[in-house]
Amino acid sequence: MGKEVGRFLFYTFSLSWSLWGSLAILTQFNLLKFGTTLSILMFILGGIAPGISEIWLKKKYSSREEFKLFIRNVKNPRHPLVWYLFTIGFAFVACFLPTLWGGATMENPLYLVLINFPIMIIGGGFEEIGWRGYLQPTLQKRWSPFTSTLIVGGIWSIWHLPLWFVVGSNQVSMNFLWFTLIALALSFLMTIIYLYTRSIFLCIIFHALINSLWEVYIPDTNILSGLYTLLFALVIYTILEIYRKKNPTKSHNVHV
Repeated sequence: MGKEVGRFLFYTFSLSWSLWGSLAILTQFNLLKFGTTLSILMFILGGIAPGISEIWLKKKYSSREEFKLFIRNVKNPRHPLVWYLFTIGFAFVACFLPTLWGGATMENPLYLVLINFPIMIIGGGFEEIGWRGYLQPTLQKRWSPFTSTLIVGGIWSIWHLPLWFVVGSNQVSMNFLWFTLIALALSFLMTIIYLYTRSIFLCIIFHALINSLWEVYIPDTNILSGLYTLLFALVIYTILEIYRKKNPTKSHNVHV
């Protein structure tokens, strides 16, 4: 397992950090302006690296049948309606809740989510093929879901780090510790989705919704707000994980 995880992380970080690191250098020295076609292409390619890496590795090292099942899971929309409602609800509450304590402000109409959502499938959701589609379940073979989530959330946060040096990116104005807390919070919510459904598709939907909703509920990236959001996610995770363990037949209801 260690070798497989190391291989995935090596390819993912190498590809993403090469692209994002180059983008950071180019924008820092004013050789490229963020927002141009080339800069956006570099940004997107770096962002989809976890998905690309895992698809390539799965194709290379798995059997034909395993690869087909994996891809089917990625693109399979056949899940109970209740889990679509949960996924949408989790995403909405995680982004709306901070407005109650001054941690976010509604600055755009909600219909903007529908406009941004297809874009955010690529601009965020596609990552989940690697993070929740591979890394989370692989780590759970050795550690508990809770510990595995902490590891994935920490790695996920650090993976984004070069974007804080890209002049003009949204991350430049964000507090990195806040972002780490939010990454952990979202990881716990996605772990619940994955534990109950084993669906990579729903994790992709959740991630895309979060990125879309952040265009409506603009976060104030202060640490206390991040802590509150993480606390909310931990409470939800704890309640649903206790329920799942007491009712094991309620989970794994994914349709392939």
